[in-house]
Amino acid sequence: MAALSALTTTVITCLILITPAPAAASGASCVPSERDALAAFRASLLDPAGRLATWSGHSCCRWRGVHCDGSTGHVVKLDLRNDHTVHSDTDWILFYEVRVDVDSSWVHSALALRNTGEMISSLAALHHLRYLDLSWNNFNDSSIPLFMAGLKNLRYLNLSGPSFSGRIPPQLGNLSNLQYLDLSSGPTISSDLSWLLGLSSLRHLDMSWVDLTAVRDWVHTVNTLSSLKVLRLRGCKLESAISTLSHFNLTRLEVLDLSVNKFNASIQQKWLWDHKGIRELYLTEGHWFGSIPDALGNMSALQVMDLGHNNLMGTIPTTLQHLCDLQVVSLYDNYIDGDATEFMERLPRCSWNKLREMDLHSTNLSGELPVWIGKLSSLDFVDLSHNTLTGELPVGFGALRNMIYLNLGWNNFTGQISEEHFSSLLNLKYLYLSGNSFKQMVFEEDWIPPFRLKVAHLRSCGLGPKFPSWLKWQTEIRVLDVSGTCISDSLPVWFKTVFSQAYSLNLSDNQLCGTLPRTLEDMLAMVMDLGSNNLTGQVPRFPVNITYFDLSNNSLSGPLPSDLGAPRLEELRLYSNYITGTIPAYFCQLRGLVSLYLSSNHLTGEFPQCSDNYKALPPDDLDPFFSPYFGDRMSTIDLSNNSFTGPFPQFLENTTYLRFLDLSHNNFSGKLPTWIAKRIPYLRFLRLRSNMFSGHIPEELTNSFGLHYLDLANNNISGIIPQSLAGMKAMRRTTPDGNRGDVYEGSISSFTKGQELHYTFSNYNLVVLLDLSGNSLTGQIPEEISLLLGLKSLNLSGNHLGGKIPNTIGDLKGLESLDLSRNRLSGEIPSSLSELTSLSWLNLSYNNLSGRIPSGHQLQTLNDQEYIYIGNPGLCGPPLRKNCAMRGRHDEVDDVSDDLAALYLGLQDVLLKLDELPHLKHVIIHDLYMLRMS
Repeated sequence: MAALSALTTTVITCLILITPAPAAASGASCVPSERDALAAFRASLLDPAGRLATWSGHSCCRWRGVHCDGSTGHVVKLDLRNDHTVHSDTDWILFYEVRVDVDSSWVHSALALRNTGEMISSLAALHHLRYLDLSWNNFNDSSIPLFMAGLKNLRYLNLSGPSFSGRIPPQLGNLSNLQYLDLSSGPTISSDLSWLLGLSSLRHLDMSWVDLTAVRDWVHTVNTLSSLKVLRLRGCKLESAISTLSHFNLTRLEVLDLSVNKFNASIQQKWLWDHKGIRELYLTEGHWFGSIPDALGNMSALQVMDLGHNNLMGTIPTTLQHLCDLQVVSLYDNYIDGDATEFMERLPRCSWNKLREMDLHSTNLSGELPVWIGKLSSLDFVDLSHNTLTGELPVGFGALRNMIYLNLGWNNFTGQISEEHFSSLLNLKYLYLSGNSFKQMVFEEDWIPPFRLKVAHLRSCGLGPKFPSWLKWQTEIRVLDVSGTCISDSLPVWFKTVFSQAYSLNLSDNQLCGTLPRTLEDMLAMVMDLGSNNLTGQVPRFPVNITYFDLSNNSLSGPLPSDLGAPRLEELRLYSNYITGTIPAYFCQLRGLVSLYLSSNHLTGEFPQCSDNYKALPPDDLDPFFSPYFGDRMSTIDLSNNSFTGPFPQFLENTTYLRFLDLSHNNFSGKLPTWIAKRIPYLRFLRLRSNMFSGHIPEELTNSFGLHYLDLANNNISGIIPQSLAGMKAMRRTTPDGNRGDVYEGSISSFTKGQELHYTFSNYNLVVLLDLSGNSLTGQIPEEISLLLGLKSLNLSGNHLGGKIPNTIGDLKGLESLDLSRNRLSGEIPSSLSELTSLSWLNLSYNNLSGRIPSGHQLQTLNDQEYIYIGNPGLCGPPLRKNCAMRGRHDEVDDVSDDLAALYLGLQDVLLKLDELPHLKHVIIHDLYMLRMS
């Protein structure tokens, strides 16, 4: 989090002079020509927020945002700034805590002034205008109009925000009286800054986020603006030309912001550290490297020192003792290293009562915090998260009565937290303690906290076993995380009331019991996680604004409500419960749904087709969640382990962006559609095992270029394996696609290596699998299968495949698991099999293979060596006891009678049904093997 507020520096004293008294106070009237100019400008605008409702009548000096000279009546100030920007405390929580998918430009377009074309030039008639602010509006991506360069009396010009785009006109250099210029944050560009040379009176220049990539020698151009007090060039794509500057001419400069650029230079810049007048210095994310220079101590006026997110090493120099006005220290994301107490002792003691902000997160600080930390009495922002700090939390924190933001998360703190740690924290709003080893937070049952939190991250802090009663006083809470805090209690009766205004609630990984409130729809929550508890009862109606809802791994039962009441739902997790009944038709109205997890319940019936539902839902241009079809935004669908019936769901034709689909362990039937690859082109994971699908494998399916996991096992699929397998390009890559990691969040089970293995969302994308086992496939194994070089698991067992194993099978160098058992394969085992050096599981049992078993180091390390080849009477050689020299003896041909051979083949179908009972199957196979050996 950035500093809660930048220090206010009064750098333009003339602004007091250009804020005139209202004309009405002196009796001056509006100049008609200027009123007409304003009226024409108003007529060209759209005003959705009604901000210009007062712009009528003859006295334009009374119009909102218009100020006139008290003597002449001339318009001298026009302030139309859009204050509905995304900078409020509430917006910060939404964007950085709740991660709501809201585009700030949408907020502006809904509330900002807009025009339908290029800005009209009527404002050029305001010849006496000294102050013009059009910031944070939306002028239809217009370029900055040239007429502004003719407003020669302008002292103040603010065009910041997404108001304008395109190239900045160099004619702005004609505004020789300009003292304040803000062009920041717009999608603008400039290839030449020489026009700045005409602004000799300029004291404040902010061009942050203007693209200055093509500007040459920007350093020396800016260095000529000797009157500057504020210079902000944040995020301008500036590069290492900063190192060419030998003398700093900006002797009046008080604020310098060069953050978020790519200087790739040493922090040892002599021209900078010798400047004693700078009060605020922002060099964050500038690709600076080296150690912090001792000369930093020369900047005696310094109040803000922001050097965060660079490649700096080593602690701060002892010369900082001279910085008696220091108020903000920000060094996050550097390799400061060393002991925390030693670091804090180097902070200037003369500024202990002034230091307000200290951001040292991710700096590799270790050791314990000093017990005297309470002496830094003005601290209101502390971030020490993501370090290796140890020991108990000093009770001195309880004395920091100005504290607003305290983040100690993700360290190694131990011990208990008591009321004393919070005794005087009257202003505390943001508290982060997650990711430590606190044993318990010990508070009296009737303790009333002195603070009213907005954000509380208390994960793993040991709040239980009772639900913390002190939370009922946190009625202003917007984000609460008490996951994994050993609470084994029911939700209190005041839960819904106290947290009704919260945006995000995480109570997962506890032992919460009892039922949920009958309805949650009047809560404002956008994110709610109650997963992995012991909650019972039915699923209630959802909060109306919810986008993410997790009730997984509980004991919820009964049917889903017919109307969930959550039109903006994006992710729903209800897996691993006891939910019954069918999917309500209301699901078809969830047009914003991205991820749906319903696995491991008792759901039945067909999934709603949702084919005509979109026609009743007209689009809304202001609704970023709108999609014309159900499924149009979906990337993940997991319906596995239920009792769904019917054909392959038709609504999936609309899931263009689907990456993950799991319909396994249901009762779906019918043929696989031919449109999967065409209508779901980005599909990467498809699991349909243990259903009743029939028919052939569509050749069109093999055109799925991104598919790296295909599981069709245990269905009624017949026909041959398509030779077009080589079309599955993702299975041909020997290295995984790094863009797959965000597809699925959860865990999946995969039948490979002879057992059921579980993969988490972070590593499933490394599994390249093809499983066609347990079907009725015939024909031969196509040679083309050896082109799938990325395969790690190949299972074709339990079919009716004949012919030989392809000689090129050894090309699959990455193969870890190969199962060709229970087929009718014949011929010799290819010698190339011994070249599979990654192989850890092999099963060739119960075929008609013959000849000598190939030898190889990898093959000889596999477990259950004899079991690999059992049921192939014609095989000989190690690890079998059968000597290949005996194969020619007529009375011992295959060492088994024709009747017993027929018995082995007939048992294939039986063994197929035992696929889900591997231990019982192994016992039966072993007994049959012993029978044959006898």
